[in-house]
Amino acid sequence: MRKYYILLISLTIILILAAFCTLWFGNAVFQTIFPFIPLYFAVVTGIQHYAVIKSFSKDPRTFVKNFLGLTVGSLFLHLVVISVWSFTHIQMAKPFIIAFCICYILYLLFETIALVLFVKNKRKQ
Repeated sequence: MRKYYILLISLTIILILAAFCTLWFGNAVFQTIFPFIPLYFAVVTGIQHYAVIKSFSKDPRTFVKNFLGLTVGSLFLHLVVISVWSFTHIQMAKPFIIAFCICYILYLLFETIALVLFVKNKRKQ
């Protein structure tokens, strides 16, 4: 689990630096919220991964149910965040949604690969 969190923090730092690069190179669409998007996804992904791993360790038969429940819950949370930010900051909604979707796809791929590797390792044991 330690290796997962080190990789998660590394991905988050890379994305935060990429967000700051848009400011340093003078991109007009930079928002001050952009560096916080990877932090948000790191927290949500870390908590979700921890809950799924604990669920798998307790009872592997309920793993799929718990995984799907956590996935649907996090999707609704993401939709609420996108909706609230977009409705409160209408002028800059498009760049925020694009950055949010890019981070969502990257963290989704990261989480999926980590879970597949974890389940494969557990089944080998």
